[in-house]
Amino acid sequence: MIDKSDTKGATARGRKTFVATALASVAASALLSSTAFAESPNVVTTIKPIHSIAAAVMDGVGTPHILIDGAASPHGFALKPSQASLLEGADVVFWVGPQLTPSLEKPISSMASDAEVLSFMDVKDVSHLGIREGKDFDSHDHDHGHGHDHGAEEASHEEHEEEHHDEHAHDDHDHDKHEEHAHAEDEHKHGDSHDEHAHDDHDKEKHGDHEEHAHAEEEHDHDEGHADHDDHDHDKHEEHAGHDHSDHAGDPHIWLNPDNGIAIAGAMAEKLAEVDPTNAEKYRENATAFQAKIEALEGKIEEQLHPVEGKKFIVFHDAYHHFEHHFDIEASGSITISPEALSSADRVADIQGRIRDLEVTCVFQEPQFDAKLVDVVMEGSSAQKGTLDPLGTGLENGPDLYPNLLQSLANSLSDCLKG
Repeated sequence: MIDKSDTKGATARGRKTFVATALASVAASALLSSTAFAESPNVVTTIKPIHSIAAAVMDGVGTPHILIDGAASPHGFALKPSQASLLEGADVVFWVGPQLTPSLEKPISSMASDAEVLSFMDVKDVSHLGIREGKDFDSHDHDHGHGHDHGAEEASHEEHEEEHHDEHAHDDHDHDKHEEHAHAEDEHKHGDSHDEHAHDDHDKEKHGDHEEHAHAEEEHDHDEGHADHDDHDHDKHEEHAGHDHSDHAGDPHIWLNPDNGIAIAGAMAEKLAEVDPTNAEKYRENATAFQAKIEALEGKIEEQLHPVEGKKFIVFHDAYHHFEHHFDIEASGSITISPEALSSADRVADIQGRIRDLEVTCVFQEPQFDAKLVDVVMEGSSAQKGTLDPLGTGLENGPDLYPNLLQSLANSLSDCLKG
């Protein structure tokens, strides 16, 4: 005879075991699901604009880290121990390259050796411009940047006359439409070496080509081709110091060209999709939305700056070439070659002369650096003082910083140059 109480007990124990197993299975499944959704690559960026673009591409998935925040200058940045730990734990590192932050080249190589590292100076669709070495930008970037363009940019010269935004196809974005103005008669040949930077051949060794710009009439030989327009030793050293931060020549402020910002976002999306295929679609959707937002902003800024085209202005250092070139405005010179290099008395006197002779409307300082030098070069002139910030120092970090940065530059230029 079967003991019914034993049967009931066994049944109850079996039910408990089944329920416990089922709950454990559900919990494990939920954990795996939530882990796949909640976790995102540990992304480390260097400067605020690059961090902003990464934040836009990663929106809804994760938040990138930033190394160089606040008013810190990327040119002479020193890594802190707490920041070193970010690199050590990075899955992905996004940076402009050693051209902008040379002090980070070795730390990234050693501390983030297991991470995917993407340098945007080496991204195929990013447009490049040369460094304007002399005090007189007019001779280096004649008629709004002519002569610095690459072969790929020249190919679409005729298209530049068409409506600007008709060229913005999402899958085949022409990132070079504003850089097609190369003049055959440009005797200075400052763009010749940069024509080698075709998008598919943008090797690091090509970055040194701008150093061939020495004028034939100069009998002295500057190290690395850093020729200036006078014979003052201090200026020679100043210009050389301005380039010591990089062995790979080329203007590293690439993010100030909105088309480059779009190219950077696209490259980020593809790299993140490769590392995190679960969220690949989201990254690409975000990059497409970012592109549409920046394209709309481009049109607005073009209209805003059109009335001040041709106005003369001086910048603190040559950080705005990409922005100027894209929007058809042009600085007449810079107070210093590099923010970290002191300007000589001769250079200051030369800039003072240019302000007077060219009837310069505005001289722009930068919030990261002492404005006293700006005050000195403006003495005795009727020029106005404005502020340009290539990094968005005072802007809140996040996906909106990059478009706000571009708009801020346009506002500063427009407001000061109208006066």
